[in-house]
Amino acid sequence: MVACLLVPLWFCVVSVPIEAQEVEIETPTRLAFFLDCNFCDETFIRQEMPYLDHVRDREVADIHVLVTREDTGSGGEAWTIDVFGLGAFEGQDLSGVYNIPADVTEAEERNGFLRTLEVSLVPYLMQTPIRDRLSVDIAPSELDAVEQTQITEDPWNHWTFEIYADGSADFESQQQSFDTRYGVYASHVTEKWKLQLRPFFNYNYDQFERDQGTITSTAQRNGFTSYAIRSISPHWSVGAYGDILTSTFSNVDLRYRFMGAVEWSHYPYREANRRQLTVAYRLGASQITYRDTTIYNEIEQRLPQHLLNAGYEVVQPWGAIEIGINASQYLHDLSRHSLLFDAEFDIRITKGLSVGIGGFFELIHDQINLPKGSADLEDVLLRRRQLETNFEAGIGFGFRYRFGSVLNNVVNPRFGGIGNRDRF
Repeated sequence: MVACLLVPLWFCVVSVPIEAQEVEIETPTRLAFFLDCNFCDETFIRQEMPYLDHVRDREVADIHVLVTREDTGSGGEAWTIDVFGLGAFEGQDLSGVYNIPADVTEAEERNGFLRTLEVSLVPYLMQTPIRDRLSVDIAPSELDAVEQTQITEDPWNHWTFEIYADGSADFESQQQSFDTRYGVYASHVTEKWKLQLRPFFNYNYDQFERDQGTITSTAQRNGFTSYAIRSISPHWSVGAYGDILTSTFSNVDLRYRFMGAVEWSHYPYREANRRQLTVAYRLGASQITYRDTTIYNEIEQRLPQHLLNAGYEVVQPWGAIEIGINASQYLHDLSRHSLLFDAEFDIRITKGLSVGIGGFFELIHDQINLPKGSADLEDVLLRRRQLETNFEAGIGFGFRYRFGSVLNNVVNPRFGGIGNRDRF
């Protein structure tokens, strides 16, 4: 049986057939529900769905809900909701999509997700005594069929614009700092095209009072990035990238760069929210004018360059894996290259126990932009100047183990963080 349910206009759920179970397992009278989502408002979900047993581990759940998200062309998001039946519901899986426009409020976003989630659980609730308490409520539409057709005509032709600005300031008797960044995103996304134009500006200022006098440091990073990507099949895309950059940290007075690109995806692009295996190649050149003469006695260069990026990502009920390889090489001197490998693993080992580990390692032999001379102590401490190195590495790891009651139904917001600030 295939069911299609209509919910508010900004989201829709499509269920897949639920097959009969080969082995009879007693159906629970109350669903044990495990929500696998690191960006959802779980407290709100528990409050609004008290008819479920919210558990902390999928091993004791009847229903496992995995939520992933992607950006949409209009500046909003698409949350994919995959529901996995466990135990008596083994093999009864379904999938839905909750589409969020860019202009909704946080309350509208979580209320819409709640309704989508509730609709997704109807096939399972129908197999429990709760079916006698279910009812159908379809909100009336103010638009008739003609108006709904007319509203699909987009006067903006799928272009969206976002202006952002933020900053921070910190003042003490011996020091002060100020940071700001601002810019614009202009994006056009359709099934065939993906375009973006983005000017950006960053400014940092620090001042320190010392016995020897006042130390002042400033840094700027401004530029413009753009790309145009054309989809040519479910597995192939081609595109072009162009950017302009000026950066005090990187000793770049002005850089122009243009690169053509091609990308191959092993899995169809429609599966990107759950799994990806992609390889992308870029080829182009840069025209660079440096702020100070480099360690190779250059003040201006034209540099042909190519880049290779390969990545694998998978999100499954047992956890998530993300692996990437990024290689870069200047063609005027093949010894000027870099190679970056990074990986993150978040794996559920057993009931209540999950481990996470991540890290990166980069071989660096392409620092052609470093200025001549030794760096001042202030520049080093304030990280206002790039330093020479032939490698960079980092690692992070941890584990999480939960035991005791598996129920997670109770919500108690008393003293929710009020007065917890500590100076030490």
